Formats: sequence, C-alpha cells, structure tokens
Amino acid sequence: MFNFIQSVGTVVQIEETRNDYEIFRLHYICTVGLFLIFFIVLTITQFVGHPISCEVTSSETIASINTFCWIHPPYVIPKAFEKQVGKEIAHPGLDDTKDPTQFYYIRYYQWVYFMHFLQAFFFYLPRWLWITWEGGKMKTLTRDFNNLLLPEKELNKKVSALSRYLVKSWSTHSAYVGQYFFCELLSLINVMGQFFILDTFFDGKFYDFGVKIVDFYTSHNYIHGANQTQDIMGNPMIMLFPRMTKCLFRKYGESSTIEVRDILCVMSLNVINEKFYVFLWFWFVILAILTTSSLVMNLFLIISASIRVCALRARFSHIHKRDLQTIAKMGTFSDWFMVDMIGRNIDHVIFKDLITDVAKELTHNKNA
Repeated sequence: MFNFIQSVGTVVQIEETRNDYEIFRLHYICTVGLFLIFFIVLTITQFVGHPISCEVTSSETIASINTFCWIHPPYVIPKAFEKQVGKEIAHPGLDDTKDPTQFYYIRYYQWVYFMHFLQAFFFYLPRWLWITWEGGKMKTLTRDFNNLLLPEKELNKKVSALSRYLVKSWSTHSAYVGQYFFCELLSLINVMGQFFILDTFFDGKFYDFGVKIVDFYTSHNYIHGANQTQDIMGNPMIMLFPRMTKCLFRKYGESSTIEVRDILCVMSLNVINEKFYVFLWFWFVILAILTTSSLVMNLFLIISASIRVCALRARFSHIHKRDLQTIAKMGTFSDWFMVDMIGRNIDHVIFKDLITDVAKELTHNKNA
C-alpha cells in the first residue's frame, strides 16, 4: 500500500519544467489527485472496515448477512423519501412497502472505488498524450537556464544557441502547439463526458444533482426546518446516497421452508460519497467553465497579434514593448506559444536578453 501511495505521488507531482498552462494542470494534478485519494480511502474502508452493517438478531449470521447484502444490492423505496421521518416512517426512503416493483436497488455502492480509479485514468489521459507527443522538447530547450551560477561565457553561449534555434525554426511549431491544444480540448470533452458517465452510473440522478442541492438548501422547508431535524423530506443527498437501506435475505428454515427476512442495513460509505460527489459536481462545472474560457481565449490569440502582444506584456512587463511587438506580429500563434512557454521556464533577466536577440534577428532577416 505504501508503494502504491508513492506511485500516486509520482503521477500527480508538479514537474520543474513547465510545458502547459495552469488550467490544464487542474485536470491532471488536482482532479486526478482528488480521485486517487478517495480511491485509497474507500478501498481501505471497503476491504478493512465495514462498508455495510446490517441489523441481525443472531450473532452467528452477522458476517454472512453483511456479505450477502454487500453482494446483492440493498434497496430503498423512492416514494418514502417524501414522507415525514418520525411520524410516517422511521428512516428516509424506507416504509412498509412489500411490492418489489417499488424498490430502487443501490447497485453503484460496491463499485464507487473502482469508478474513482477509472475517472482518474480518463483525467490523466490528455496529460499522458501531451507528454508523449511533447517528448521533453521544452525541457531540452530551457535546461540550465535557471542556473545563474553558470559562467557568463557559457550562459551567453546557451542564450545565443537558443536564439538561433528560435529564429531558424520560426513559424514551424504549428504541429507541436496543435497537439497541445488538442489535449486541452480533449480535457474539456472529458469533463463534459464525466457528467454523462456518472449520470449513467447513478441511473440518471447525477446530471442535475448540484442544481437540486442548491434548490433544496435554499428552500423554505430547509431554512425553517433545519433546527428541527436533519431528515427533511426530499433531501437530494439522502435520496441519491441513502444511509439506511433494506436487504431481502432468504434462507431455509427448520422444515426446509424458505424464510424471508427484511433486514435494515447501514450504508456507512455513503456519508463520504455524498460529500465527495456534491463537491465533484460543482468542481466539474468550474473546470468546464475555466477550460472553455481558456480555449476561447486561445482563439482570440490566434486571430489577433495585438492580443498576443498584450498577453506577453502582462506576463513579461520588464521586456521592451517594441521587442514583444516584433515577436507577436512577425510570428504566428505557435511562435507566440513557444516564446511564452520558454519565458515561464527561464530566469526573467536571461529571457529579456533572449527576446532582444530574437527580435533583432527577425527584423534583420526581414530587411535583408
């Protein structure tokens, strides 16, 4: 288990060399890390603790009944969630209904930990594609540039070599940049797809889950009844993640007749699940908005050289505006991306000298 946790840390660690932007990192660092943490917590609880505890009268059958109800999903009665706890029913979602057609089985319960791992894989996939296609190019270009203790002669030699490379390869980075933004687009598609995957996983109850949460906690019934009981009717968290369920346990009696027992079960993991998926719904919405905004901004950067100049000025205000204008207007969006990414990986003083050299060479080549 310790080795596995170390492996998780390796997956979500922040690399020293930057070859992507912050919003893209939210997908493969924050989100993947979140899923893997809950995967570990639920896995430990599920296989070491007691994910389900059922009420029994005979101590000899506790283990067998708990195992049976874990394998064969317990159920709730949806219409019972609209009944008043303490007066009409004992627990939310449970009443004396015997009709099996009215039962809703909690089939997802034993698969939540696996779903966390699967979702972590999907969120890391765009990152894996990018580092495969990128091939360490940015790391190679910016290696040792942050080492200010290098002899000045050697440092100037490296700056000149990088400057020559940028001028020589000017307007040839379209494929490189296109691969990166394909991965960003894939991240957005993944976030949107996660809603549909989880909606299917929870039998059509996740897509508008967050909206129902907001409606419930801002409703008149909750605001005026919060101090009376926690089991207010129509709570969407309890309806999707019930804490108390029933399980039908059948066995042979003394005369070989089939005995059916209606057993009450506590779903302890749902206390964790409900909070995680509430947060996850809103996190997906925020992530989708941020990623969409990033892609839209990139479209403006592709279209307008003036916007590219403003973006460089906002990030590298210490560099002469004239040099930045030369870089942005004499190059394509892919050139802007390379310059911007290099500037994020080297010392700002060295970067200023680099941009001055590149702008000078580009102007010279144009006038030649």
